[in-house]
Amino acid sequence: MLAAESGQVPVCTRRESGRSPIILHDCKFAVVQLRSDCKNWEMITDPTLGLRDRKRLETRARLEEAAVTLVLRDGLEQTTVDAISDLADVSPRTFFNYFDSKDSAILGLREIEITVAMLAETIDRAAADGLVDAVVHLILEVMGAPLTRSTIKEDRMEIVRRHPHLLAGQLAQFTQIAAQLTEAVQVLLARDPRYAGQGDADRAASADLVLSLCGGAVRAAVKEWAADAAAVRARFDTESTSTRLELRAISLTREVLEKLK
Repeated sequence: MLAAESGQVPVCTRRESGRSPIILHDCKFAVVQLRSDCKNWEMITDPTLGLRDRKRLETRARLEEAAVTLVLRDGLEQTTVDAISDLADVSPRTFFNYFDSKDSAILGLREIEITVAMLAETIDRAAADGLVDAVVHLILEVMGAPLTRSTIKEDRMEIVRRHPHLLAGQLAQFTQIAAQLTEAVQVLLARDPRYAGQGDADRAASADLVLSLCGGAVRAAVKEWAADAAAVRARFDTESTSTRLELRAISLTREVLEKLK
């Protein structure tokens, strides 16, 4: 049970989790500390991580960076596991310790946890901008949270635009973490006076509906952008593809809600 009613962000205790970085469990949201670990990309780190764990994270980041670089430079068909491994300076055998395919490396697919920091930011965003804005932002954050340099998200979106069949893997990030997203939305609803007095069952049902609506808007915005990036670009005066998608998904959600009144 999340600490929604008390309004507190869950407090967790530390443990190690196999080949993953040390994360904080004992609640539904894992804590992962973020800081800059080298000049070329941001790494997910924790001050208590051992050398082996840090090296694993660095290797994963190099593989993701190499995969994206090669696709943009040489094209998807010419990008192979061997080429990615070579550019990342690892063996193909090592590659498969991190990813099951080149597509997974290109998209940076991994097991995802909604962190306490992400939840806290979402709570603040909901208070400032509203529930829809906060949920849409969280969904896109989950779908595109990178281990590497911040601009890799933009590069990945460009790759998905060029190769729409990769959308299936990109959207799989959302499906993979749907249960955690639902619980995060329940935390938001517990703080929203419009949902005051709801019991656990009703709040869970409301969270499912909110997530389905916002998630559907995100999927529609991504597919729309993949089909006609120029049209989406023309609607929003921003250089960031991810920001344009976020604004479009928010707009779609609000349009539907307005028409349903």
